[in-house]
Amino acid sequence: MNSKGLAVIVLAAGKGTRMKSSIAKVLHPIKNQPLLYYVLESLVPLNPDFSVLVVGFQSAVVKESFSNRGLIFVEQKEQLGTGHAAQQAKLALHDFSGDVLVVCGDMPLIKSQTLVDLVTRHREKKSACTVLTLKSSEKKDFGLVIRDEQGSVSKIVECKDASEDEKKVDEFNSGVYCFDKHLFLKALDEVGNNNIQKEYYLTDTIEYIVNNGFLVESLQIRDNTQLLGINTQEDLSLAEKILMGETKSS
Repeated sequence: MNSKGLAVIVLAAGKGTRMKSSIAKVLHPIKNQPLLYYVLESLVPLNPDFSVLVVGFQSAVVKESFSNRGLIFVEQKEQLGTGHAAQQAKLALHDFSGDVLVVCGDMPLIKSQTLVDLVTRHREKKSACTVLTLKSSEKKDFGLVIRDEQGSVSKIVECKDASEDEKKVDEFNSGVYCFDKHLFLKALDEVGNNNIQKEYYLTDTIEYIVNNGFLVESLQIRDNTQLLGINTQEDLSLAEKILMGETKSS
């Protein structure tokens, strides 16, 4: 993975309100390890040049818990969306040249091989961005991957902002991306908050990149399990059962 520079941004600032807990979401235990541990372990085989952890809620505790991992910590002081969270890593990326992998800190079941495959596809296709997507007949509250008439990714629409036609799409955004660093930073600068949530969506970088004539590729998987995000205690329990081999995600 070292033929070209690779930096990683892990988005781990969320409070996790639906967890109904005073503990930061990424610190909730699964098999006696905080769920963020599993995300960081999935990155080890990629051997990135460095990894940036975006922290927010209970930032001091999260930093202390992972102080031995060689991470660069940046803080999102206000929870203004995924795009805003990624913007906090801009300074850390200033002197870096290469690709930037963005992953979610609350997806403990993501597989290293999937991340390796994503970066490999990104480089083989020489794309500006490559998105990990899920093809599923089940309805998800993930962002929807919208393609043009040629089948190319044109944008990602958050479920709450989607039209009725867009809601019929059966391909979903995972929240995992590989970007060309230069275009990534330019796109982040253009992200606005003109949406229902009034948040800065990382997904809006896709439309910016496409509209400026650059290629957005995708790596499509059908394994729901890997993309299980931990948002509730029920999710946490399910993830633990899957890790222990007791059950499979639907």
